[in-house]
Amino acid sequence: MADAPRLGVALLAAGSSRRFGSGDKLAAIFRGRRLGDHAALAIPVEEFAVSWVITSRIGHACEQVWQDCGLKPIVNPRASEGMGTSVACAARMAEAEELDGLIIALADMPMVPKGHFMALIGALCGPQAIAVSAYHTLRSPPAAFGKDHFSALASREGDIGARDLLSRGEAILCPPNWLVDIDTTEALKSLD
Repeated sequence: MADAPRLGVALLAAGSSRRFGSGDKLAAIFRGRRLGDHAALAIPVEEFAVSWVITSRIGHACEQVWQDCGLKPIVNPRASEGMGTSVACAARMAEAEELDGLIIALADMPMVPKGHFMALIGALCGPQAIAVSAYHTLRSPPAAFGKDHFSALASREGDIGARDLLSRGEAILCPPNWLVDIDTTEALKSLD
């Protein structure tokens, strides 16, 4: 019997919240908790060999919850250059850990349930696999990538992220509300 694949998860939480206004959106209260706590609490960290949260600084308001959830804070020194640099940071760490696969999730997506992460894990079968969250034609994080894609992910810059790879992934269908990411105060209020 083959060994179980070594998987990692990276929760991206290094954004600048420019469209949210003057406050830190991940520290905003949503359904009784900080927005940035919800995604961390949904990740089944026990399924992963390593679990990280990519942040722009140590001492974030959500950091204690992230650590309590089993996510190790990693500072992306290039966070101000865009989300692509956080994707690249996670991919380089996955390469260094010699992982078989990596799931990338966003801290501003509070509605993704644990079961959906399990479905992504289940679809990550082989080094060339890509599995993405999907609703109709929308392809979105959280997404899972086999190790053959780490090099491409590690080369990301600016706000590009992994859109081109997402378009090629196996669609793991889910309701549209799971894929809502919070960019504005209005978007946060609309979910409450």
